[in-house]
Amino acid sequence: MTSAHLSGSEREHNKATGRILRVLSAFASDAQGFGVTELAQQLGMTKNMVYRALTTLVEQGYLIRDASSARYELGFCVLELQNPTQAEPDFRALCIPFIHRIADLTGESVSLTVRAQDFTVFVEGVETRKPGAYRTQVGALRPLHDTASGRVTLAFLDDKEIVRYMARHKPMRVTRPDGVLRPAELWRDIAVIRERGFLTARRGDAPPMASAAFPISDAEGRLHGVLAVGGPEERFGDELARLMPQLQDIVGQLRRRTRLYSATSAGSENG
Repeated sequence: MTSAHLSGSEREHNKATGRILRVLSAFASDAQGFGVTELAQQLGMTKNMVYRALTTLVEQGYLIRDASSARYELGFCVLELQNPTQAEPDFRALCIPFIHRIADLTGESVSLTVRAQDFTVFVEGVETRKPGAYRTQVGALRPLHDTASGRVTLAFLDDKEIVRYMARHKPMRVTRPDGVLRPAELWRDIAVIRERGFLTARRGDAPPMASAAFPISDAEGRLHGVLAVGGPEERFGDELARLMPQLQDIVGQLRRRTRLYSATSAGSENG
């Protein structure tokens, strides 16, 4: 059927489809993403037209929207265009190569945890053969307040949820000499996590331990889980500070991968 035989609504539908395809094609470049205004200027379209096209592409999974910057990036469904039989990987599978890179870099134990209601559960890890190692038994549960990984998880809850959690677990028992975590200490850690994007911690039991925990989230800011590395303070304390730029670079590469996948569909849903 020629365009002359199309009804007005059909012609408008074709124009809308063309605009959506133009917007999607703009992402086939080296750009890290686009904002609405930037893309409208590049394509010579109104911001309203671009926004409607972006909204459709996000709804269909071809783009994702960065909640922190309001920029749009390619999503998982673009990969399906290349291989429609490719299944969306789970969170653990995405993280395993990066877990081994951090273990090789530091020579220390690395763990991956996800939330299980009021607990953090270890789902993957590498344990060093050096003495004084962190023990990261897969399937082990720890209260969220009792580990650096758990406190990072708590930081992604809203404040009212955190208050209810503390009330349920009062007093908050921890594995250290004095045995109790005070609410002010937990709020201080949460503030650090929200400001810096990770948590470094020192544990005072024998032997004293040093660790760093990094949240891994999706493009909407929802938490997949937490990647942590730790070892004895005597051996790893100074090394942790020295290696932090490289650790952050590795974690940043992992985050760029996990952003493509929703935390509610990549095998990492918290509850």
